[in-house]
Amino acid sequence: MSDLLVTRDGGLLTLTLNRPDRLNALSTEMREAMLVELSAELHAPSVRAVLITGSGRGFCSGADLELDTILARREHIETQILGGINRVVQAFRDLPIPVVAAVNGPAAGAGFSMVLASDIVIAAKSAKFHLSFARIGAVLDGGASSLLTHRIGASRTTALAMLGGSMDAETAKDWGLVHEVTDDEALLDTATALAKRLAAGPTVALGLIKREIAAAQSASLDDTLRLEAACQSKAFNTKDFEEGVRAFGENRKPNFLGR
Repeated sequence: MSDLLVTRDGGLLTLTLNRPDRLNALSTEMREAMLVELSAELHAPSVRAVLITGSGRGFCSGADLELDTILARREHIETQILGGINRVVQAFRDLPIPVVAAVNGPAAGAGFSMVLASDIVIAAKSAKFHLSFARIGAVLDGGASSLLTHRIGASRTTALAMLGGSMDAETAKDWGLVHEVTDDEALLDTATALAKRLAAGPTVALGLIKREIAAAQSASLDDTLRLEAACQSKAFNTKDFEEGVRAFGENRKPNFLGR
């Protein structure tokens, strides 16, 4: 059975991490399969949103590394990280369409990084977010130090990282990491409905919004104003903008085609 299940429903691509016996620990096969799918979507206008979730009772427990493997290969860890979880996180951020994470259980290490790199997060009540690197003498990776600090601030990130802490779904929502918390049995339906709504939206504009927000985390106000003007120019020149304006004037729901 594949480590990654891939389904398509209209404009929605769903990726399901599929190693439930290991809480969906990120294997090489799973990582490379995700990268293939995400790379393909850069050139597939038919796909307009991505939903990522896990099978079984976990989202992703982190990288799939046995102790002997870690100790034997630790001199190569920099190369492994650059070529591993970093590529997945960058793919999530570079994708010009929305990425929704449906967190159905523990999200730790690389799994937490994938959540942080997603655009909108829906979490089950049983979801847990773990930042336990320090417990084994390791440090943050997969972009967590940047992505988490920008979301919850340096103080909270430092405490979580140094103490090897974790948070439940409600705390993650209170801190701005999660958009909505649902009952466990309602998670997938809720996340899928939201992802399908995004997939039916003005795709080019949503991608530009994603670009604006990513840039704004490190740009000056002056640079942000210029980027917004450039992005708005692109949005105004889409077919979806024309449809949106017409629908507004006719007091009806727009039929966006993603271009």
